[in-house]
Amino acid sequence: MVESSLRGFTHVSLSVSDLDRSLVFYHEVLGLALLVDPFEGVVFDGREVILRVGRSALCLQEHRRNPGFGFDPTRTGLDHLSFGVASIEELGEWARRLSSAGIAHSGVKSLAGFGDVIELRDPDGIQIELHCPASEPR
Repeated sequence: MVESSLRGFTHVSLSVSDLDRSLVFYHEVLGLALLVDPFEGVVFDGREVILRVGRSALCLQEHRRNPGFGFDPTRTGLDHLSFGVASIEELGEWARRLSSAGIAHSGVKSLAGFGDVIELRDPDGIQIELHCPASEPR
């Protein structure tokens, strides 16, 4: 097998039903930095915004033809999106922050050999994990 020269993800794009509502969630609740203000799509009919996540980007795209179907992780495509957290203490801080913001979440859950996670959903029901891998400081 030939070793891949791919260097990781540059960005992930999510289709959302309401760009403004999703921007509040990802920017204000999760604290992702705004990289590019909302703009009219260039390669699709709709609006888009780009947020910074570490060294990558998260694009939120509101397609004008989106009929508003809810997210379903059992369909082919995205199952969930997971954001890395530096420590178990930081994960606990996230649980408190989400509760204070009125965001429903699982609380901190330990997964043997995998680390610790908090599970929640964005405004469209897209599954989100905040994940502290097992190899990170405890």
